[in-house]
Amino acid sequence: MGLPRFLAMDTATEACSVAVSTSSGVVEEFVVAVNAHSQLLLPMIQRVLDRVGMTLADIGAIACGVGPGGFTGVRIGVSTTQALAMARGLPVYPVSSLQALAATVPQPLVLAALDARKGEVYSGVFAQDAQGIPRLRGAEKVCAPEAVDWPEEGQWWGLGTGWHVYHARWQGPGILGWSDDSFPRAGAVLRLAQARCQSGDRGILPALLEPHYIRPSLPEET
Repeated sequence: MGLPRFLAMDTATEACSVAVSTSSGVVEEFVVAVNAHSQLLLPMIQRVLDRVGMTLADIGAIACGVGPGGFTGVRIGVSTTQALAMARGLPVYPVSSLQALAATVPQPLVLAALDARKGEVYSGVFAQDAQGIPRLRGAEKVCAPEAVDWPEEGQWWGLGTGWHVYHARWQGPGILGWSDDSFPRAGAVLRLAQARCQSGDRGILPALLEPHYIRPSLPEET
């Protein structure tokens, strides 16, 4: 039995993206639009489905980037995924947005960092496995840039908006370079969920999907 058709989304950062799997690959729509995700997401889903001649009735599972990231953005993605999956009785696959970020480049060793505002970053260290899947080393964390524990050995590539703000503080012989304008993308979320499905992961019930905030939400946080 083949893999189900996946719908995927990530709204955890300034970027909003949607992707769907087809028999010939992955089709994605991606846009950077701050504070517009609630208006953009559903029309983007419809456009991507229209592009490939599909409807929600053709989707067999939904994957969602669950953060860390902006609290409002993460909630939009999680609530939309839950609503669509509950309506169709579909399993959902939560995917770390930091892992999805690491999966956007063909680099074996990635230092993923997203600007968390308030003088902090969300960070994670990822190394590709034999199948090319970025696997987390240690734990994802939110902290001041000076407190990030980047590895002292290996040749690493920096990725994410945290590098735009703090790259001057993270120099060292093991840093090959960095891409400071990179974001998690729904296409990467989808491929990570597909890999889990292929290995036997059946996903979770929509009601069990939760945001991956790392730090508690504050009233003014968005």
